[in-house]
Amino acid sequence: MQLVRNRVALALAVLVSVGSLQALAAPADSPYLGAWTAHLSRVQMINQGFDVRLAGTFRLVLRRNGTYTTFNSFDKASHGEFTVSGRRIVFKNDVQCNLGGFRGNGLYTWSLSKGRLRLAQPRIGTDPCGGRWQTLTYPIWKRHERSLR
Repeated sequence: MQLVRNRVALALAVLVSVGSLQALAAPADSPYLGAWTAHLSRVQMINQGFDVRLAGTFRLVLRRNGTYTTFNSFDKASHGEFTVSGRRIVFKNDVQCNLGGFRGNGLYTWSLSKGRLRLAQPRIGTDPCGGRWQTLTYPIWKRHERSLR
């Protein structure tokens, strides 16, 4: 009986590990991978009720190895890790968020329409790091011509 329990436990552990590894690695044909850019003017920021200090160029790079880099004019560059499961994407271990004392993951949904990437929080407060959620959700992203896809 103990042998059967051990085998079942081992089989479950292997399945959980394989599932976790699959979630970490982005499939090679994932449409959200690559380099993305956006530009938001001061007028756009004011009209949307956003912090005007963020006006300017935004950049986002999502790599196959599960790492990302972000940039906006105010917060500058940061980087971290992401995982994807279906239409949900989780950003974590962001360097600037950690330096600012904002520990925790950011949960988002992603969608593509007419070649534009949009990231959204499924509900307000799913990311404790304001700089990250502003950088990710304010722009509607356009694929950069020299995409790292």
